[in-house]
Amino acid sequence: SQEPGSIGQEQKINGRDINESLLKKKILDSALQFVNQYGWNKTSISAGAEILGYPGIIHGMYAKGGIELVQHFYMTSNNNLIDFLKARSAVISTESNNEFSRSLIRDAIQERLKMIIPFIDRWPEALALMSQPQNVPTALANLLTMVDDICYYAGDRSVNMSWYSRRVGLAGLYKVTELYMLQDTSEDFARTWNFLNRRMEEAEHLEGYFLQTENASQFAKQFASATFTTARNILGLRWNR
Repeated sequence: SQEPGSIGQEQKINGRDINESLLKKKILDSALQFVNQYGWNKTSISAGAEILGYPGIIHGMYAKGGIELVQHFYMTSNNNLIDFLKARSAVISTESNNEFSRSLIRDAIQERLKMIIPFIDRWPEALALMSQPQNVPTALANLLTMVDDICYYAGDRSVNMSWYSRRVGLAGLYKVTELYMLQDTSEDFARTWNFLNRRMEEAEHLEGYFLQTENASQFAKQFASATFTTARNILGLRWNR
């Protein structure tokens, strides 16, 4: 028997058989247009369903509530970032390795942060949802997968201390720039992009120092591989690039 408000894998809705996962994604896509009005919650999900012609009570499919909408947006944005990375890497791969890496990493972080702008006033609410203990594993997995993709397309693929430190450093860089962005009132977030540039310069110096740590390379190979593999497993993602 089904729980109240749930929908079977292929239950008929309005006379059509619709795969549940595709239906859920379709409704969440639709719900994003209501986030600024209602927030990251079931009210937005219901509104998204109703505008597509489904009953508002269909939000019962989303047992975890608003966090499912946040996670959907995060993963969709990450997928869009991969498209950006593929296009950019094809265009500027003729540059020197270091120039290519720095340019692509900076542009990728900026591009990813720009995806938040349409929801900037509601983003603190999304961060609060992601910081709840039960949501942290998936939120962290989304972040780690994002920075891993950025580094991969920037040419950083050898598992050594640089592989690990760059990804962890990039995750921290992204989050601190994200928080700065929430308080930025400058035109087109100019101060945020300047802040990002300064932090990237600092990060390069710190990485060089960190690489001098004894036994760091062996630690990286063991810990980094397990960490990022676990992140993708949490999200049900494959290493498919």
